[in-house]
Amino acid sequence: MKNIVGLILATVCLTGAISAQATTSAQLVVRGTITPAACNLSLAGSGIIDYGTIRSGELSQAAFNPREERSTSLVVNCGATPARFGISFTDLQAGSKVAGILGSGFSEAQNFGLGAVGGRRTGGYSITLRDLRTSGIALYPIMRSGAGAWQSSDGKVAQSPNQYSWRNATILAPASINQLSGTIAIKAVINRAQNLDLSRDISIDGRATLVLSYI
Repeated sequence: MKNIVGLILATVCLTGAISAQATTSAQLVVRGTITPAACNLSLAGSGIIDYGTIRSGELSQAAFNPREERSTSLVVNCGATPARFGISFTDLQAGSKVAGILGSGFSEAQNFGLGAVGGRRTGGYSITLRDLRTSGIALYPIMRSGAGAWQSSDGKVAQSPNQYSWRNATILAPASINQLSGTIAIKAVINRAQNLDLSRDISIDGRATLVLSYI
């Protein structure tokens, strides 16, 4: 009989301990989301640079064939909230790059491909950032490789992992701005005619992706 009583008492005590623990503690959760400024990037004319029709007879057989520079407008709008951001460029035709086609003053990282037809590479092009401004104030391009230190830039664009931003002072750091406007200048260079199959139409097909990242 004593054994049964003792078992009942132990059960009552255990139940009391659980009840006390459940009523003397609770969890507080604080929630929310912090979002970056909603910046929109756009290129005039849907970002299309059209060189039109190029006659094969215009092309040099033995030398690279630079074409005239063309451009489009770049706009980034962050609304009422200033932001620090940068842009990287990825060449979607990197496999068609023609080494050395841009000439002196350019690196191979700044050489973007123009596609290939029949296994023959069409050429290359360069991208240069110019006339960067915010609310009428001049900005100056800066760049970094990956997560490295920011450096001055002449505006010539190298492919990702290089990233480009802009400063408004002597300090090499991205400026916090609401709006950016500027020019993207493109200069295409067609391959030597002897390296192309001129028995067919050759499409100039350069494609690159611009990615805006908050800093």
